[in-house]
Amino acid sequence: MAKGKLTISIDLELAWGVWDQLTPEDLSMAESAERPICAALLALFDRHGIPATWAMVAALLDEPSAKARPGCVGCWYAPDIVEQIVHAQAAHEIGSHGGRHIDLAAAEARVAESDLLFAKYIHDVHALPFQSLVFPRNRVGNFDAVARTGLRVYRGRDPGWTNVAHRAGRWAAKAANLADKALPIPPPSVAPQMHGDLINLPGSMLLIGRNGARRFVLPAVTRAKLAMGLNRAIRTGGVFHLWFHPSNFYYRREEQLDTLGWFLELAAEQASRGLIEIATMGSYETSSPSMAEVEQSLEPVFAPAPPTAPAA
Repeated sequence: MAKGKLTISIDLELAWGVWDQLTPEDLSMAESAERPICAALLALFDRHGIPATWAMVAALLDEPSAKARPGCVGCWYAPDIVEQIVHAQAAHEIGSHGGRHIDLAAAEARVAESDLLFAKYIHDVHALPFQSLVFPRNRVGNFDAVARTGLRVYRGRDPGWTNVAHRAGRWAAKAANLADKALPIPPPSVAPQMHGDLINLPGSMLLIGRNGARRFVLPAVTRAKLAMGLNRAIRTGGVFHLWFHPSNFYYRREEQLDTLGWFLELAAEQASRGLIEIATMGSYETSSPSMAEVEQSLEPVFAPAPPTAPAA
């Protein structure tokens, strides 16, 4: 049986993640909290020798794009964070999170491709890899446009019962997601799936933030779910794909960092015993999924109407 794998992907956005619903608090947190959190995350990854895929909004390296946006330039332009990731001890991968965080799934194909070509240009200028994609808002689609830009691996939707709730609307989906995170339900083990010229690596579990109703989710439950996800990957030879945003650490930061640090220590110990392999998203491009993996069906896509793209 194949060895199980742990993959961690991080959506690096700063204020670009909420450009179309921006609040003063969003700008304040992007300016004051994001950099200390990213530094703390990198320190944890270095301490335990675990690399991650940091899916970056390309405009974070394009100062003209940042100057066209409201608030402090540092909310939109972050070459300092990217440099810290590139020079970290752990061998992180820089992935793509689109050009300017438009909804790639809902956009017209030509708009999606233009946004990704901008992202590819930024990656090429800075000698950064351009293999893996995390769709903005985790809404997947426009796969032909994605493939034409040279990307090969993307993070698909988390499988599981919560996807059914999306059909009932946004609030039903939010309630189902909160219930899933609050209960000690084992997150799924996933497998890379061929999708045309692309490889879909679905997510397994979002490490949620701790604001609003989510603050009532017990850290002990989150830790139990993380351990169960890792153990299931070891047992089945599948992939435990954990993902989050730095903004998921905005509230109860130390508690969140303690939880992630606890999990990384557990994963590093399991990896040192040869029980689990740590893999970035880009590494799946060179993997050959088995026929059983290829035959697995993709989760359905639920995409809203396209928004107006932010100005460059």
